[in-house]
Amino acid sequence: MLRRILLAFPKLVLVICIPPFILLTNLYPLMTSAFLRHEYGKPDFPPSPGFTQEERLMVAEKAIFYLLTDADIDILRDLREEEGPLFREKELMHMVDVKILTWRAFSFHALLGLLIAASAIALSAVRETRKRLPLYIFFGSLVTIALLLLTLAVVNFRFGWWFIEFHRVFFGPDEERWLFDYSDALIRLFPLAFGSTPQCL
Repeated sequence: MLRRILLAFPKLVLVICIPPFILLTNLYPLMTSAFLRHEYGKPDFPPSPGFTQEERLMVAEKAIFYLLTDADIDILRDLREEEGPLFREKELMHMVDVKILTWRAFSFHALLGLLIAASAIALSAVRETRKRLPLYIFFGSLVTIALLLLTLAVVNFRFGWWFIEFHRVFFGPDEERWLFDYSDALIRLFPLAFGSTPQCL
């Protein structure tokens, strides 16, 4: 009985951890220069007021570099345009929030990976569960697909609600922290069309 309970735990871990692990894995290719070039290179991608194509790519790459490294926010604060600083203080504060969230997501992704690997090793070490390991992974993948379809449905039919609630959960209830004007640099760099991203990073 105890053995069965102990073996049930790694099975449950696989089914629960695989969906968020797969979804968070998508962050890595999205935060690359290649993805920026892909998005900006789309024929129907909107132009960016105040930026040439090369300038927009350069600034966006700096933003990604800031998020992925230990660089200080001054790397963005020091950027300027003719009228003055490129980013308002509000935008810089949001980028700090995004960086914190990004690193938390990466850390959580690593933890999920360790849990999945440990569970797979534990199940592989027992003869009665070794052959069923692919089945447990398959169940986790099915849950991932179901959650993805549900998310897509919500985004398509209740985008406004999803956008607001997503940002309230991850950035707090104060909308002033994550809603921006169309004239702000963040929106000019990452408009609505950017990877189907809402009006913020």
